[in-house]
Amino acid sequence: MIKTNTRWALLVAIASVPVMPSLAIAEGQNAVLEEVIVTARRRAENIQETPIAVSALSGDDLRERGLGNVQDLAKVVPSLEIMKNRSSAIFIRGVGERTGFARVDPAVGVYLDDLFLPRADGQLLDTVDVSSIQVLRGPQGTLFGKNTTGGAMVMSLVKPADTFESYLDIGVGNRGLRRAKASVNLPLTDYLFVKLAANIIKDDGYIEDDLVGTTRGGDNDRSSVIAQLRWDISSTMSLDAFAYYGRVNEQIATDHCNVINEDSLFMRGLYVMWAGDTDPQNPSAFKNNCESNSREVQGDYTTRIGPNPYMKRDLESAMVGATLQWELSEYHTIKTVLGVRGAEKGPQWLGDNDGGPAKYSESYGISFLDPDQSSQRDSVSLEFQFNGSNQAETLSYTLGLFGMRETNEEPFSLFTALAGFDLENLGKLAAGQAPGPTQTAAGSTPMVGTLTPLSYSQFGLENVTFAAFGQASYQLAEHWELTLGVRYTSEKRSSDLTVYQSDVGAVSERLALSPFFGPGAGGFNPFLGSWLGVPGLGDPVTIANSLFPDTNGDGLPDYPFDLDNPRFDERSDTFAKTTPMGSLSYSFSDAVLASMGLDSGLLYATWSFGFKSGFFEPRGIDGLERVEPETVENRELGLKLEALDRSLRVNLAAYSMDFDEMQLIQVKQDSAGNNAVIFQNAGASSIVGGEIEVQWIPLPALNVNLAYSNNNYSYEDYKDADLFTQALGQGVVLNDRSDEPFQVSPQDNFSVGVQYTAETSVGRITPRIDVRYRSERYFGIDNTAYDAYRRDPLESGDEPFTVVDMRLGWENRDGSTAVTLYVNNAFDERYLSNSGGVGDSIGTNTGSLAPPRAYGLDVRWVY
Repeated sequence: MIKTNTRWALLVAIASVPVMPSLAIAEGQNAVLEEVIVTARRRAENIQETPIAVSALSGDDLRERGLGNVQDLAKVVPSLEIMKNRSSAIFIRGVGERTGFARVDPAVGVYLDDLFLPRADGQLLDTVDVSSIQVLRGPQGTLFGKNTTGGAMVMSLVKPADTFESYLDIGVGNRGLRRAKASVNLPLTDYLFVKLAANIIKDDGYIEDDLVGTTRGGDNDRSSVIAQLRWDISSTMSLDAFAYYGRVNEQIATDHCNVINEDSLFMRGLYVMWAGDTDPQNPSAFKNNCESNSREVQGDYTTRIGPNPYMKRDLESAMVGATLQWELSEYHTIKTVLGVRGAEKGPQWLGDNDGGPAKYSESYGISFLDPDQSSQRDSVSLEFQFNGSNQAETLSYTLGLFGMRETNEEPFSLFTALAGFDLENLGKLAAGQAPGPTQTAAGSTPMVGTLTPLSYSQFGLENVTFAAFGQASYQLAEHWELTLGVRYTSEKRSSDLTVYQSDVGAVSERLALSPFFGPGAGGFNPFLGSWLGVPGLGDPVTIANSLFPDTNGDGLPDYPFDLDNPRFDERSDTFAKTTPMGSLSYSFSDAVLASMGLDSGLLYATWSFGFKSGFFEPRGIDGLERVEPETVENRELGLKLEALDRSLRVNLAAYSMDFDEMQLIQVKQDSAGNNAVIFQNAGASSIVGGEIEVQWIPLPALNVNLAYSNNNYSYEDYKDADLFTQALGQGVVLNDRSDEPFQVSPQDNFSVGVQYTAETSVGRITPRIDVRYRSERYFGIDNTAYDAYRRDPLESGDEPFTVVDMRLGWENRDGSTAVTLYVNNAFDERYLSNSGGVGDSIGTNTGSLAPPRAYGLDVRWVY
């Protein structure tokens, strides 16, 4: 791993580039970087004059670099990490939310034409008809529709225009890739224009299941349509509206599994006997099940999970947005943004806790009372903005109101198969003692059962958001600008939870009615034989589970439910916060620029706050628990420079962020012994880091892009209850976890792209190469997973990796036809796309590899 001092030395060295003479610039060279316009402060301004850490890519940039989906932005934007598997997760500067649960807000806000996309599942859009994407790093607690602690991603569509335009992109590639993207712009009258765009992408996936054979996971299967309308109502008023429909129907990339803690609760910690175990001195079925699906046994892109009807990412979404803009005068504008969104998410396999083909412990986003039930997510939002400036343009300001009502339904089912204990160990557990090897193994009594083999919960959320915000920038002097802003956010959360459990009495009765088990007590029945079971039928636990066949075809045993005694909880509260910001910037004077050999320069210092609402967390049969809001204070210094006749642009930022009550995921047990992924607050944490972005045209035909970030994460106060002592009923013992790294995000993130354009007699030829590096990443969830990570990063994380993408493009002289050959991950680097290590309870780490080498051909026609 690169040492911290080396990282900062690299930053300083790169930062000094603008003030050093360049020998690579040819005499008389006049190539300059294009001006980049951003709207990070709700008004159009040059990115080099904006005192915010923001990356911006145009539609042409996205196409030239082969960035076809929001997820691909992580290849080129510093401090940005994006994960996609069962749910989507966006992290900026180490701040994000990795579960995708509806109850918790994302830490990074995503906007499409000013319309906020509230749920992570709908944020990873394909870049269809996108004019630009801006990534704002750091808390956005003042101007944007939703207060966020990590940052914001702002996507803008290419608006309808007054001329006929169209294009068609098609592509083919390995693994059965076929895709098409098309758009047409139609002026209907002198004042009314429409634009239609469509996108479809499909391939065959890259992960094969050893037990199914033909099933391939990790595929792409997405389609979307966007219709836009622009109406120039008058010379001072215009309406922009769009309607979006998208469908995702993809196969989940299944995971490999490795054991990280044999003393976990599900293994030797409680001496649980699972189906396949016959020796109470050495229960090993759970461990063997995981290891049979390990990367070492199966290979890189083959897993061993078996058939499952819910291994799909099935999402259907639609939204309508309308923006009415009215220029009251030369200096004042009113903007109104209305949005309506709806999404329906199909039943989905959320987690294979045992990590292998056996069905010991799994979780589903599904109602087993109604397997066809989908999750419905709806929202409506309205925003008013008043933008203005004085006549001298020394003062500019934005005032606004934002409101949103959102409703979500989230079914969740947790399956834990019938399991076994030796009678001696069952007695120890009842007495609060740790189980162990039995003293009377030969004559021990198998006890089979569970407190609840299957539980189902229905979570409902209504969230009403209101915000009032204002921000103003004032020209203190010729080169000094002061910006002040404040936002008041109010989030009213109303949640309800209904939990159904298996009918333990009915389960026990069915066991007792069989010839294999005697009458039970406390949810466990004695097996009328030894742990060796019955020849031809198996061990006691296998026999018990076979008494509950899967008659409805959902892939799980049909345990009877107790439908007459559901548990119900309902909570409501309002979480409110005022978040201020202040920024002071200095634009370099001509004298300073001349003395340093620069063309432009901006130095700024920012102090800002962000806020993420609290919520109510389902904790199994124990109902709803309150999770406190997450707040962040950010202090940032930035420097933006242009040099060498504006052929070189260097932007730097250094920052320090302090978090209070950071919302983190943990694995906990409810009072029935069910494991569940839940959120809890960490007392205090901090991030210290730096970023640099470089754009350089050393020769008229050569373009170089570079991005680097270094983030150092630390928990100042992070204590977590020990799961083992809780499971034994020995009270709460707190573990100090302040030495752990943040999840998902690497310390070092580096990318560089080089593109050369050659004008020839047969057209423009453009080769391009992109290289990105990530330092090691930690994917664990609990403290035992971190112990495994310290032993070996691959046990609960990922080692550093470097990925190389290559492109070769040809375009005819009038730009109407273009052909591109590409290869992504050219050297077939193996690295994780996602992972999750849970050491205390389950003792396993599961994760899937990112796609291997991909290559293809794209053709584009412009009319």
